[in-house]
Amino acid sequence: MAYKLIKNPTISGNVFEKPKNFGQRVQLATVSEHNLYAGLTITAVAVTATAFDMKHRDIINIGGQLLTLNADVAATSTSLPFASTVLDFDINFNANVEIDQTNLFVQYQRKTEGKIGGMEVATDTMGPIYYNSDLGIYYITGVDPTYVKILPRDFMINNDGAYEALEFKDAANSGLQVGDAAEMVATVNIPYGTTATEVTIWGSVTTKVVNVYECAVDTNGIGSTIGTGTTNGSAISITSTASTQFNYLLILVKVTATSQRVYGGQVTLTQN
Repeated sequence: MAYKLIKNPTISGNVFEKPKNFGQRVQLATVSEHNLYAGLTITAVAVTATAFDMKHRDIINIGGQLLTLNADVAATSTSLPFASTVLDFDINFNANVEIDQTNLFVQYQRKTEGKIGGMEVATDTMGPIYYNSDLGIYYITGVDPTYVKILPRDFMINNDGAYEALEFKDAANSGLQVGDAAEMVATVNIPYGTTATEVTIWGSVTTKVVNVYECAVDTNGIGSTIGTGTTNGSAISITSTASTQFNYLLILVKVTATSQRVYGGQVTLTQN
């Protein structure tokens, strides 16, 4: 509670009292038009010059009627624009136009509307960011948050062959194939803040062995497998591997003939 010291002619001398505007709404302007009655559909209200800049989706209170701005309003404006609204109450001439304190409290505690840094905000979104509270997952427009695609370009041949080519067959039976019978290797980054949990590989022959390893850009060797499966399109469970500054996945596909093609794959992620 805030108080101010005032002079007052009392027996005991000085007394304390609350400031005049303590706990009151902030007044922005007053209504300058008549005939705003309950049941009327409005898209704007004429007012005296507004005291402050206001932003699209700000909520104001006029005599208990809550209204949402549908455009930015500069200070000294004499009209407030709203989305089409049917009035619940009469609005009197000279009624105060105020910031709604309840809405102000809610938005201060947990921003659910308006804008932050120019980005639209709703209950579970902020600009391109969406939070799925049921799954506990953040999604960002243009970003794959729960998987990484393994594309044909991510593969190379290993050193078992004699410098044969790795080719993409652009025919009805398309896919990546080795020019001679040898193994394919894919390297896949684990995005920051995620953990790799599964690997899936699709191929024209579904029985080819797939081995998954955790490697690092700053060390030698591929170590032991963290998951094994086949090219049948079923998820291969791997040892949960959290992203670090250095690590990545190495995926070895053991094709044994030039006719055996790989289409691509996927790494499943969870968010840390």
